[in-house]
Amino acid sequence: MSLLDRLRQSALEGTPAIRKVGIWIAAHPLRAISLTADEIAEQAKASQAAVNRYATHAGFAGFAELRAALAAELQDAQEPIAKLNQNSEVNAGHPLACAQEGLLHAAEELDLQVLEQCAQRLLHARHVYTIGLGMSHYVAGFAASAFMPYVQGTTHLSEGGGTEQILRRMSRLGAGDVVLAITVPRYSMDIVTLARFARNRGATVIALTDAASSPLVGAADTVLLAPARHSVLSHSYVSITAVIEALLERVVRLNPQAAVITTELIDTVLPHLQVRTPE
Repeated sequence: MSLLDRLRQSALEGTPAIRKVGIWIAAHPLRAISLTADEIAEQAKASQAAVNRYATHAGFAGFAELRAALAAELQDAQEPIAKLNQNSEVNAGHPLACAQEGLLHAAEELDLQVLEQCAQRLLHARHVYTIGLGMSHYVAGFAASAFMPYVQGTTHLSEGGGTEQILRRMSRLGAGDVVLAITVPRYSMDIVTLARFARNRGATVIALTDAASSPLVGAADTVLLAPARHSVLSHSYVSITAVIEALLERVVRLNPQAAVITTELIDTVLPHLQVRTPE
């Protein structure tokens, strides 16, 4: 059980005064780290004594120990705020500097043999599925659209409806299917759970994430890494998107029907496009 789950459970099991404090802290964990017991009591419309009682009820020696545990638990979540505070009075560099640095690191770290293996798996899959939550949802959608003409039955699992609908779409997963799962800090544990589910059903899981320490790595058969750090934003998707394009390039090169597919695709969409005329 995570600390936040523990705090929520302790709130539900406490007296009415303790419950008010616990519910407020569980709903505002980042704010709770920076406030005193008095300030939390004011926000929760309770007494300072209730704040301290809640801390001991949750298994801590006092509120100071609870707050320290929260700060440690939410270190990654605090990082975007810390970066904003650090950069608030610092002259900004070039707007694309972080993107450029991320792409250089991605190029240096990209394992071309693994990329080739992933492309082969996508190309020979029974069905290909992409999945991501939060901002990764949009990147997973981009991947599905990009691969769609060149691999079998591409589906964006996280297109809508939340985790319940994703599981419905995954209900017929099995051997021969490939799932491309995407998550970056702050990692979506639902994606990790869904990746494990896919793997348990016999599907091959390719993880696209930022580091070998990502929790998604342990739930995957194969891993593609791309840095996602940014000096101001919580994270960047530039390198993640670039690796998807690199994977697509490999898939297209390996597909013997790529020229035919591309010709048919262009013929289909051309009537709806404004073609640039030569000068």
